[in-house]
Amino acid sequence: METLNNVIKIYVPSTTDGNRPAKRLQRKETKRASKYFCSYFGGATEQPANGYYISNTKGLIREKQNIIYSACTDEALTEHKSKIFAYAKRLCRRMRQEAVTLEINGTMQFIEA
Repeated sequence: METLNNVIKIYVPSTTDGNRPAKRLQRKETKRASKYFCSYFGGATEQPANGYYISNTKGLIREKQNIIYSACTDEALTEHKSKIFAYAKRLCRRMRQEAVTLEINGTMQFIEA
């Protein structure tokens, strides 16, 4: 039995350009993120959440997010961490975000394109 002592999460936004709704794009990226996590870590869970942040140009933004997460071994995290960071950068560009949240073992990072 393997010990899965790491948790990695990515927060998929529901807006583009700060505050424009992008539900279709969010569904597409949620599916893409889930496939990546499943292929890298063996499975994934999707959790809806309400998120808030202060945009440098648009002020307070509220949006529904999908948090995709997986538990994984140390080896899997080491092997796939750079791919997840690269995907987070692409997600940021695709959804025209100022930053995308990536969380590894409870430590959050804001990934910019």
